[in-house]
Amino acid sequence: MRMPMPQVAQESFLTKHRRPLLLAATLVAVSLLALNLVLQRIDTVDPAPAPEAAAVPEEAPAGDVSTIAPPRVIDMVDPTATGSINPGAPMTFSKPADAKITAPTAPALLPDEAPVAIAPASLGAAPSLPDLTPVAPPEEAETAAVAEPFELPAEAVGPLPLREAAANGDAKAQFEVAAILGEGRAVEKNPEESAKWYERSAAQGFVPAQYRLGNLYELGSGVEKDLEQAKLWYQRSAEAGNRMAMHNLAALHAGGQMGEQEFEVASEWFARAAALGMTDSQFNLGMLYARGLGVEQDFEQSYKWFSLAALSGDKDAKQAQDDIAKSLTAEAVSRINDEVNAWKIAPVDFAANFAPIGTWTKDFAPGDAISSREVVSKVQQALNKLGFDLGTPDGVAGPKTRDAISAFERNTGMSESGAVNPRLLAVLGSQPV
Repeated sequence: MRMPMPQVAQESFLTKHRRPLLLAATLVAVSLLALNLVLQRIDTVDPAPAPEAAAVPEEAPAGDVSTIAPPRVIDMVDPTATGSINPGAPMTFSKPADAKITAPTAPALLPDEAPVAIAPASLGAAPSLPDLTPVAPPEEAETAAVAEPFELPAEAVGPLPLREAAANGDAKAQFEVAAILGEGRAVEKNPEESAKWYERSAAQGFVPAQYRLGNLYELGSGVEKDLEQAKLWYQRSAEAGNRMAMHNLAALHAGGQMGEQEFEVASEWFARAAALGMTDSQFNLGMLYARGLGVEQDFEQSYKWFSLAALSGDKDAKQAQDDIAKSLTAEAVSRINDEVNAWKIAPVDFAANFAPIGTWTKDFAPGDAISSREVVSKVQQALNKLGFDLGTPDGVAGPKTRDAISAFERNTGMSESGAVNPRLLAVLGSQPV
């Protein structure tokens, strides 16, 4: 017989904390291309104003499944914003005196005093269908094989090699062009053109671009709002391994914006994203187990996932963890705590989750190395959370740290520097870690 849900637990995290949680609600939007321009031209970029936090929806009766609070959503306030999935605890930083930072930096990787700036994430493309057209004669086939280049982006967008690479079909360069057009620093903000370049990148299978395009369709930014299209691009990106696409896809299924709330499907995607370290997915999974929505009601599993989210600093998860603990035996709490302490993130596909910078030229300069112990320590923490084994962060970029950075750079398709620099902070900060 299953233990009934205690009333205190229902009221604390099912009604009191009933709200969507927007990715980027407390963070500053940063363009990948803005970073490129800074690094190539040694210009300084001022932080953008932080977007407004999402409104709290009205509470509904705790027992009414049809009106249950929408799941936490990893959303975008503008086409280039991504950021912390724990907006309850805003993260900021100040520029260290000894660090020569000439580009935007990543959230949670720098000290706490100034607005956080991060690099954008991206999306992916649709699977190609078999080509059933008749085979053209040799001369025609050769002509057809030469793809027509796109128009060259405006000069203000960035260096000529970047713009030429984008025009010639480089999906990663197209993503960078889309980012700067959507963010509006180097050139006037142009959501429509930004969406066009994101779609070109996504159509070639660039997974981070698929995620970004799903965001644009969900918000109606630069394109007509279309939840079916958003779901389609989230699905493609999620199936290719993008964690944030998994979360947002689950949120669409659970939120009921497209019809019935499909908690069973949502629970599967929340579970996959939670295993990859997504704090909001861990929180939502704990919620589903607590209520028995899409999964068998299981307070032990609920306690586990709330506990994991709480380890990342989520205050709501900590409250929910404490409430659920009241419904468990001391033995169960101790056993699950041991399991939580031994928990490891599932392998993350870095190429599917982190959009690289500067791959359009072999001469790209990633920026000066940053020696601040506080910055290096936070980079070490982030790398540990992504599955690297660096031991206790000490703020010293030793051999293990350099090897981990090189592996991260290599796996995202960037040139290897093995150093903590502005490029690393921007790319590492493009997903919550």
